[in-house]
Amino acid sequence: MSYSLRQLRYAVAVADCGSITGASQLLGISQPAISAAIRELEQEFALSLFTRRPARKVMLTSAGRRFIADSRHLLEGAQLFEDSARGLGTQLSGELSVCCFRPTAPFIMPLVYNGMREAHPSVNLKIQEADLAETADLLQDGSIDVALTYDMHVSGHMRFDPLIRVRPYVLLAESDALAKKSSIRLRDLVDKEMVTLDLPVTEDFFHGLFYSHGLQPSIGYRTRSYEMVRSLVGTGDYFAILIMRPVTEHAYDGSPLVCRPIADKVATPHYGLAFHNQVRTTALVQAFSDFCKRILKEDDLAKVFYVRD
Repeated sequence: MSYSLRQLRYAVAVADCGSITGASQLLGISQPAISAAIRELEQEFALSLFTRRPARKVMLTSAGRRFIADSRHLLEGAQLFEDSARGLGTQLSGELSVCCFRPTAPFIMPLVYNGMREAHPSVNLKIQEADLAETADLLQDGSIDVALTYDMHVSGHMRFDPLIRVRPYVLLAESDALAKKSSIRLRDLVDKEMVTLDLPVTEDFFHGLFYSHGLQPSIGYRTRSYEMVRSLVGTGDYFAILIMRPVTEHAYDGSPLVCRPIADKVATPHYGLAFHNQVRTTALVQAFSDFCKRILKEDDLAKVFYVRD
């Protein structure tokens, strides 16, 4: 397209004012610039828009009347588009695509979903679950607006806003001899088999807790299911290291479980909000971010799910 909306606006202004002088005064644009725009339009579409009259007046030609009518329609559509596009960045209604790190979603999303529905009823949350690596990819390709995740895998295109500092813990069957201890050293676990979450980055993080102390965990079972981890630990044959803990202290079959702090100094990641660092934050994303900060950081509503320092 070799013509512009600016040229069309100039032509409509000339038609409304009946002169290039009047259009120049209305728009605050020089007469030569308006004359050049009219000339370029006439050359582009091979038609005459105006006939010149004495005293610098102009009159629309038959083709010009149709052209100006169509131009008004196009400019009105462009204005509607602009208003709508600007609204996407300011309105507190519409669809917001949120990704939540898969193991944390059953804990965190009910807090977020119910609270957002009450605070902003016109916002429709489109919720996805993903592992840490998938979450980073979804942010990078623009498939999601914001993510609730850990800072274990912050890529170069991501901006992370920490909300909660968390600490891993040891999950044991209540019948396990180690369950009698108030805290567990990692070296006490190396002779036992570990059930590990088979998720990218997550598994490396948990294993790295041992490696950082010169220890090697013995992996007895891998699973992508958080509740499968708890169920296998409930048999008494395994232990696990996790971060989030359900309110219930039982596995699916009713086997009693216990959570014990790790006695060693270990990495304590943060849970928070992740954004694409080159995407402008809309009012809708900002409202969601502010809400999450309030309920997770200020009100600390997720504290029952974590073993703190």
